[in-house]
Amino acid sequence: MSDQDTTNEGGPIIGKATVIEQLTESIILASLPNGKIIYAHLPMKIKEKPALTVGKSILVKMNPYDFSHGRIIIDK
Repeated sequence: MSDQDTTNEGGPIIGKATVIEQLTESIILASLPNGKIIYAHLPMKIKEKPALTVGKSILVKMNPYDFSHGRIIIDK
């Protein structure tokens, strides 16, 4: 296990990604360190949407059974 990924036996996987394109206000295309492109979205209950500019590093939470989508983790 690397220092940038956290796994817990079938639980969500958290990893770093880089924004490559903003599709809508809350959905982006992001690139994982292994080169895989995923759709990432902001949580629905967020009050202030952060600026998601191309090239920005973000944290995403993914389901271990579907690595094509992820939720952007916002630091509080």
